[in-house]
Amino acid sequence: MQKERRKMTDFAECSMAMQDFLMILLEICLILELILLLIRITCFYGKKKIITAVTVFAVSFMLMGSLMNDHRYCHGESAYQPMLRGCPVSVLMAAMVVLVFYLFRAIWRERRRYHHSLSYWSVNEAVDDVPCGVCFSDPLGRIVLCNTKMQELSRIMTGSYLQDYEVLRKVIDGGSEAKRLRRLSSDSNVFYFPDASVWMFQEYRLQEPDCAGYLQTVAVNVSEIYYNGEKIRANNEKLEILNHKLEEMYEKIGDKIRDKIREQETLAMKMQVHDNFGRSLLSIRRILERKEKQDKMDKQLSALKHLVYILTDSSVENMEELCADTIRHAEELGIYVQISGNLPQHPSYRLLTDRAIRECVTNCARHAHGSTVLVKIDKGANEYSIRITNDGDAPEKNAEEGGGLSALRKAAESEKCIMQVSFSPEFCLALKMPLAERMGVYGTDTDSRRSEDHAEVF
Repeated sequence: MQKERRKMTDFAECSMAMQDFLMILLEICLILELILLLIRITCFYGKKKIITAVTVFAVSFMLMGSLMNDHRYCHGESAYQPMLRGCPVSVLMAAMVVLVFYLFRAIWRERRRYHHSLSYWSVNEAVDDVPCGVCFSDPLGRIVLCNTKMQELSRIMTGSYLQDYEVLRKVIDGGSEAKRLRRLSSDSNVFYFPDASVWMFQEYRLQEPDCAGYLQTVAVNVSEIYYNGEKIRANNEKLEILNHKLEEMYEKIGDKIRDKIREQETLAMKMQVHDNFGRSLLSIRRILERKEKQDKMDKQLSALKHLVYILTDSSVENMEELCADTIRHAEELGIYVQISGNLPQHPSYRLLTDRAIRECVTNCARHAHGSTVLVKIDKGANEYSIRITNDGDAPEKNAEEGGGLSALRKAAESEKCIMQVSFSPEFCLALKMPLAERMGVYGTDTDSRRSEDHAEVF
């Protein structure tokens, strides 16, 4: 009875099918143990766990050797003697089943820990997953870390797998380039690749003391920025052409409008002068018929002289009366004229100055709504410098010369004078009257007897 029980419990005495089953189960355990050992080694899970896995693998391997020895003994090979005699098959079966469950559980835990914790491989995978190219090299140019994208770009640029960073650096710095690879500008590390993508390479030296001399290279995909920039550049060129055409059109329209306005202003001025001239003549006729007082006649004659002055640009006989008439004209409009300096004594310059003052007085009353016109006259060695401003409102934006100022400019140019008009930040009319051509005739200018610092104020 004991012999039959031992026959059923010993491995060497059990059936061949049971022996094969136990050996296959142990082989599965060995494979699982090897997988567990590799996981713990590659993930650096500590020496204790690695030693445990090595010990379990060694014990299982020795047990496998014993089972194979007893299996050959059962096949009648006399060179082998049973080593597990007295070891019940049920104990071996239970131990192997427990070992299989332990190994499955240990592998599952290690995999779970791998996916929920950081390791050296986690850093490598994270670098590989970024959309840009990343490369770290030591001071000797050896590659420390290089992700997949940088390797792809390096193969296109250098034609080989990146092992030495200096090879890639020569291409980035302007060395030999691969075919169909085009540098977009000589002063930037931006390249156009054969797949129509655009990449920009940037280098950074690590500043940490432990990483002194190490170099970080980053390749950024700037395709979207590049193509958007090209679209914007093309649109800007189209807009520039359109703006040029619009400017030409506006200039033509502006010229036509200005000519039309000048014609209308000239016509209005002529009509007004004509009406005033007629009224003055009728008034003089009425005074003569009624034999009224002389002062009325003088007043009408003065108005008539002013109209003749406007129409013919001729001067009145007395320069002082001309200046006084200008002051009276300004007072009638509610404008106070303040003259600083000496008026020119040359008849043509005096008439031009008087006309400029009258035009500025009219503009001050009509457009600026001011109350004072300031006239500053300076006599230099070679020219008179006259500057006329007012205390009224600032001119509107894009203000331009009207018919009166345009006519004044023609009169100034006919006398070889320079006229400048500015509308910002305030209205200012400047006249430059040269003395070189006048001194031969008027060498003893009467205003030279006066002090240049003296100021006449009206």
